[in-house]
Amino acid sequence: MTGERSERYGAYVDGEFRAEDGDGSREDGPLRVTDPATEKTIATVATAGDAGVDAALEAARRAQPDWAGTDPAERRRVLYRFAEAIENRADELADLVTRENGRPIGQSRALVDGAADYIAYYAGATTKIEGETIPVPGDRQAFTRREPLGVSAQLVPWNAPLALCCRGIAPALAAGNTVVVKPAPEAPLGLLGLAEIATEAGVPDGAFNVVPGGEATGAALVEDSRVDEVTFTGSVSTGRAVGRTAADNLVPSTLELGGNSPALVFADADLEDAVGGALQALTLVSGQACFATTRVFVHEDRYAVFREALREAVDALTIGPGLEDPDLGPLVSADARERVRECVDGALENGATALVGGDVLDREGYFYEPTVIEDVSDGAPIVREEVFGPVLTLHEFADEREAIRRANDSEYGLYATVWTNDLGRGHRVANALEAGSVMVNQYAGSYPQTPFGGYKRSGLGREKGMQALEHYTQLKTVNVDYGSPRDGSDSEE
Repeated sequence: MTGERSERYGAYVDGEFRAEDGDGSREDGPLRVTDPATEKTIATVATAGDAGVDAALEAARRAQPDWAGTDPAERRRVLYRFAEAIENRADELADLVTRENGRPIGQSRALVDGAADYIAYYAGATTKIEGETIPVPGDRQAFTRREPLGVSAQLVPWNAPLALCCRGIAPALAAGNTVVVKPAPEAPLGLLGLAEIATEAGVPDGAFNVVPGGEATGAALVEDSRVDEVTFTGSVSTGRAVGRTAADNLVPSTLELGGNSPALVFADADLEDAVGGALQALTLVSGQACFATTRVFVHEDRYAVFREALREAVDALTIGPGLEDPDLGPLVSADARERVRECVDGALENGATALVGGDVLDREGYFYEPTVIEDVSDGAPIVREEVFGPVLTLHEFADEREAIRRANDSEYGLYATVWTNDLGRGHRVANALEAGSVMVNQYAGSYPQTPFGGYKRSGLGREKGMQALEHYTQLKTVNVDYGSPRDGSDSEE
């Protein structure tokens, strides 16, 4: 978003900003974007509403046939320019995201790099979306083609908006679809800036549109019959509603939902690395990540040592505004902080103890202390539910079978980490865990080429990798009967 723009923004449709609010049929008034570190409004953004969604979908549908008909090699060149433009504007985009969601600026810069990586990865895939030739009897031929679905509606959360947006739009655009993105109301600025950069890089007008707003704008988008595919990342409750609407409209959907992921630390693990992994789960966007390993299970032989090392590491964390690049920033909103406070207070009132932390920080901004909870049963709400804050629960286990059983005792199944120097155990446990992604001796190590998604209530479908292209395309089978040469034909004599 160029520096001379005012602090009032609107939807980005057909290659330009719309300053007006929606028509008010379902949603009134602008969004006020707040810096979580200062609690001050930093921008107002006009809600798209029904009228903005209508304009965006019309633009996307107009642009889609030409974009789909563009030579795949040219789509590749456009997307590579887009990726390069993101890299060139990395500092600007990282600043926007940190100011709107509180994430430490170093984390935001890393996610901008990740966003560019997604675009570049799928740019290289445009010429590799292939069908198959299928043997059939007689003078016939059968083959398949992968064709774009049309218009993709994508609902993006606030915690990692640039990376998660590019994770979805990159394969969609690479396959010849156009997209309409609805950002979370807490964090629309980064995605509006991203859309403007896309246009400047040569992405055609109407191919990438952004419609800010709340629930009403999201409903207007997902319910519209002009939408051919839906991608959603967010809560289980909203995901159910989105998936139900997509099913009613008979369009495919990908749903990445909540998580309550386990970390398993075995007796032979490198404890320094395992403690570092727990800290990453605690501090990455202040624990507001769907794949945070919030349930930490430690073998009884190393529990005391791990516990003390983790306590010291948490005590040493720096806390402050995201632009100062601390270890831990604020939560995204006052409501988010209150939900974390209620969850921790409930556990403490029912017999749990806080090894460290356990309270709201007395300072400006939506800060909560980094917290580790002990003496809590596997059935407690703080263990069963997604806390979405800088909170871990610490548990002790006796053997491998017990660790696996307790790790799998969850309605979620998005992510897990295993810490061990026993190669056989690493494979056994990874195979036994009910999770869409398992990391062995690392916390984060996911790349554009590795599929990502959840088991159980953590969602449906897979993002990333070449597998995502299957979701953004539909398969056509072509059967040809070319017959035998007939008398008088032009066959060779």
